[in-house]
Amino acid sequence: SHSPSAVHSPNPSQYTPPASNTPRQSTGSTSTVQQQSAHHQAPPSRPRASSGPLSVQDLNQRTTAPETTNTIVSGDYKISYAYVSQRGYYPDALHKPNQDAFVCKPHFHEQDSFFGVFDGHGTTGELCAQYARDVVPSILQQNLARKVDIKQALIRAHIDTNTMIHTAHFDDSMSGTTAISVLFHGNEIHVSNVGDSRAIIAQEIASADGKPPQLVAKALSIDQTPFRKDERERVKKTGARIMTVDQLEGYEPLHENWGLTLGDEIDESGDPPRIWHPHGDYPGTAFTRSIGDHVSEELGVFAEPEIVTKTLSPHDKFIVIASDGVFEFLTSQAVVNMVKAYRDPLDACRAVVEESYNRWLQFEVRTDDITCIVLHVEPNVVVKPKPSKLHGRNSIIAGHEVLVAMQDSLRPVRGLGVDMNKSWRSRDTIIGGFDTARMSMATEDTASALLLSPSAEYDVKKHVVPKTEAELALLKRMVKNNFLFSHLTDDKLHDVLSVMQKQAVAAGDVVIRQHDDGDRFYLVDAGQFDVRVLEAPAADAAATYDLDATYGPVVHSYVASENTHPTFGELALMYSKPRAATVIAQTAGTLWTIDRLAFRSILVRRPLRNVVQRLRNLAFLRPLTVAQLNLLAEEMKEQVVPKGTVLLTEGDRGDTFYLVVQGTVAVSSTRDPSAASIVHAHECFGDFVLQDDHDGISPYTATATADATECLCISRAVFEATLGKLSLVAEKNNDRRARKSLATRTKQSTPIEGVVVLANHPKPELELLVNVNQLKVGPTLVADHVATTRLAQFEATTLTLRSISKQTVLTSNMKQQLLGEQDMYVALGRDQAGLAPLHGVTQTDMDLHAVFSTPYVGVLDDMATFPLPSEADIQFYAAQLLLSLQLLHAEGILVRSLDPTHLLVDATGNLAVFGLNMSKYIGAGRTFTICGNPEYLAPEQINGQGQSLVTDYWGLGVLLYELLVGVTPFAQHNKDELAMFNGIVSFSPASLTFPPSASTAIKTLIQALLQPKPAARLGAVDCFKKTFVECVVPQHAFFQGVAWAQLNQTKAPLEAQASAKWQQLQAAWSNDATLDLGVPYTGEAKWMADF
Repeated sequence: SHSPSAVHSPNPSQYTPPASNTPRQSTGSTSTVQQQSAHHQAPPSRPRASSGPLSVQDLNQRTTAPETTNTIVSGDYKISYAYVSQRGYYPDALHKPNQDAFVCKPHFHEQDSFFGVFDGHGTTGELCAQYARDVVPSILQQNLARKVDIKQALIRAHIDTNTMIHTAHFDDSMSGTTAISVLFHGNEIHVSNVGDSRAIIAQEIASADGKPPQLVAKALSIDQTPFRKDERERVKKTGARIMTVDQLEGYEPLHENWGLTLGDEIDESGDPPRIWHPHGDYPGTAFTRSIGDHVSEELGVFAEPEIVTKTLSPHDKFIVIASDGVFEFLTSQAVVNMVKAYRDPLDACRAVVEESYNRWLQFEVRTDDITCIVLHVEPNVVVKPKPSKLHGRNSIIAGHEVLVAMQDSLRPVRGLGVDMNKSWRSRDTIIGGFDTARMSMATEDTASALLLSPSAEYDVKKHVVPKTEAELALLKRMVKNNFLFSHLTDDKLHDVLSVMQKQAVAAGDVVIRQHDDGDRFYLVDAGQFDVRVLEAPAADAAATYDLDATYGPVVHSYVASENTHPTFGELALMYSKPRAATVIAQTAGTLWTIDRLAFRSILVRRPLRNVVQRLRNLAFLRPLTVAQLNLLAEEMKEQVVPKGTVLLTEGDRGDTFYLVVQGTVAVSSTRDPSAASIVHAHECFGDFVLQDDHDGISPYTATATADATECLCISRAVFEATLGKLSLVAEKNNDRRARKSLATRTKQSTPIEGVVVLANHPKPELELLVNVNQLKVGPTLVADHVATTRLAQFEATTLTLRSISKQTVLTSNMKQQLLGEQDMYVALGRDQAGLAPLHGVTQTDMDLHAVFSTPYVGVLDDMATFPLPSEADIQFYAAQLLLSLQLLHAEGILVRSLDPTHLLVDATGNLAVFGLNMSKYIGAGRTFTICGNPEYLAPEQINGQGQSLVTDYWGLGVLLYELLVGVTPFAQHNKDELAMFNGIVSFSPASLTFPPSASTAIKTLIQALLQPKPAARLGAVDCFKKTFVECVVPQHAFFQGVAWAQLNQTKAPLEAQASAKWQQLQAAWSNDATLDLGVPYTGEAKWMADF
């Protein structure tokens, strides 16, 4: 790789930039697109909608776009192109200039064309971007005119521009720009990249099963960020430090696994890794190459571009060049999917920019500058393959080694969520996701920007919208009876109402669109809003403005009056779900609105991160995981005392540990005067009460010596109820870390298709199973949109194999869930009764496989007819599940999968929880991700109080009712989730109806398990018991007579059905079965290395 000093340094006088180096419209200065005329505010060809703080008129004023699409010819191809650039929205800087610049030069040099996007950053970012936009193509043109090789001409153009920008009239010491460009040279394209803007190409891939070919996004550039190991190692050689902001400030342990799960070690997502000076907290750049950024050059941030050269082929359909304002929340494939829906590149650009804008506002209160160039590629003639240096459809001539870096380079796309639509009885199982980057520098997955788990960093004060007392009183009345708000405490309701935004709408405005991902809830203050449902898209709907044809007929209207204020969009505050209808303003009106991020972040209200960090800095607490420290911080109580207050007295028994938050505390001892000291903020005292070998007698007196001394405190009893004895917790954590470290080392040394054994005591008969190809694949047990579960054979042993395509993991962002599942199995360290035993994991080029050492025959929903024949049968399976729950809860694991589609029956009729991909370690704490079958959700999941271990007992109660009655208590609403959730949060156990033959014991058990208040629910105290004999639920009258110790040796009620199914499965084995699921993987190989 070139260093800047090794390349020709131009004389700045050789090139004089245009006189207009002051802020101006960021648009290409070309023979066909002039700077001023390019800014066009006529109504766009596709209707534009606004759901954010800016009106359509405001957005048009911020947008630069041509009047029409332009067309050129390059070699054998016709190139139709258009561009759109939209200035960002910053509430605190409404007039901040667009720091994106772009250039479209269709007649650049001889027959060549040049297109590029430059994304500025820093205080003079717009000047840096405009300078690079003008200078890079000018120097490139000069180099090409001198017959310099194209690659060298591109390298020199970028490096020389970087040298010259240092002497420009503006300061680039902490400002600069990215640069992504495509040079068309006949049938070849040359892509140059500096920074983290991006170029992609949509390529047609034929389907092997006769289905229509698919358009797949292929990278033409690589984001140059510290996420890339090669770039990271390069800059580290200069002495640079690579850390996130949290790591720099000590809030997060040092690691280089950003954006990926680290099991118990890290309990929340982090901000991007950045480059820092070895002796200072600057410059903090999140990229490794740029033009400008003079201060960063000594840390290895330079302007040499990575170049990819490709020959166009008939399979190439269009190219997209865009700033990271597009790719922050959209994957490359998502952009391709949008662009392919439009024949006109201008419409495609507008769609991408509009969607990007909406995604930003879905997660933040601001938006970045957003620029997109779309170039459609069509053969002008029948293009015949030419024998040349091309190999295969990708036709990459040069730079392939750059694209190989894709395997571990891409920064995570923010806001990814999971949308897997696992159907059961016409209902979708909600599977929680996580956001890969913290919102508002900005969990629990996922896709296409669906936030399922809120941000702990949401600051209510920064988002308050001023309201009059009358408005607040009105809002309280409007939400009084809504199930999402009626359970909120006064302070949380006040915060929710405080951040609500008032939105004025005009007649005809589209408020929400059918099938769009919803994340916003609306209160109708004034006006009429029509609800329209389109059963099937009309073929010519896009060409008409007929509302019925475009959006469907009106099925309902929301009309506000003095005493009536309807609401819509409730489900969007719970989890991401496509809108079921379009809502259009029939008249001018007013709405109050709040998004999911704000609503759920207020509900979460987790402890401040600096408290967790203060605890982590205490040496005796360092063995605790971050998750455990969060639990500890939640339980600590605030205590503010006046000067002179004695908190501990020497010789007296002490039972409280203190962490000083503000003020000082004097510690003194009559026995040891030399031990006198002052405890300052962030320091602690009373830690002796947590030590196992201490008698609890205070060795000193502790007295507050400052006015209003503030401490956080916790008693030993509460500490041990939350985490257990400190010494035992530390010992267990160290054991877990050792097992996890061993598993990680094994994965690193195991080749692809090798089996990584995760079982603590693997079965002897599986000792020789070292490669997945040793397995013979058998019949399928169950398959859904996510996984396929089959029988498999190794020698004479039958196993269960769960397979998930890597493509599904990639597109649904399931990686953290699957890695978390592995971590929990490793943490358990032993097989659990009632839990499918995981032997190991393996992978092929296309799929991920989990090998379970027990053979299963099907899910409970398929194996049994509900209701079960007798209460004895229900008792048996309830007892099995209780054993499983107690053992998992003792390890702090919330199960969340006790419905009949997630429970498998083995060949002997016994029941087991299959896998932990929906489970989570929460200890004595809570989690707020909406996850599970809708009919099995507990009230605390819906009303935002968060799930704890006792939530599983609600699920058990719903299951037992279904086994007894045949349907769940909420089955009547299974086609109306809103009604269902209303029914769950307002549920009373007294409303349950039972068969006349039901015993008092089973009725009282189910009613006790279905107590809406978690603290009153049967099982609440069992969650913190470490042994089964201490638990209350097994002592209920319904379980009288159960031989718990012999339960697994007792004949299972479904043994006959399981045996019959086993025989059917044995007859269904075929030599034609293949291991792989047949779904090609288009992602990076190293992204899957952690499996």
